[in-house]
Amino acid sequence: MIGISIRAEVEPELRRELMQTCKMWVSDNLPAGCLERRAYEDAMAPTHLLLLEQWSEATAMHAYLSSEGFRALIGAVKVLGKLDDIRICEAKVVESGDSTIKLEQWNR
Repeated sequence: MIGISIRAEVEPELRRELMQTCKMWVSDNLPAGCLERRAYEDAMAPTHLLLLEQWSEATAMHAYLSSEGFRALIGAVKVLGKLDDIRICEAKVVESGDSTIKLEQWNR
């Protein structure tokens, strides 16, 4: 599984507007290959946001990264706040005895 994480900060007076954008992004029809989208705000600092996507395959994710929809999302984040970073993660499942462990490697 492949993932995208987007970390951002927003000015308190623009938080509501950016959260509306995030709600639309989460509720939109998922692009082919996208398994899930989530938007989180930090409980201690609600102006810090984390947007996550999980993808079934890298090819679909890379096509999405060059899409108008992704550019619009990043544009909204930059207009309403500050983009901290975008990271790509590949998660692998490792079986160890009776338990399953997920290993994640984050790339900047």
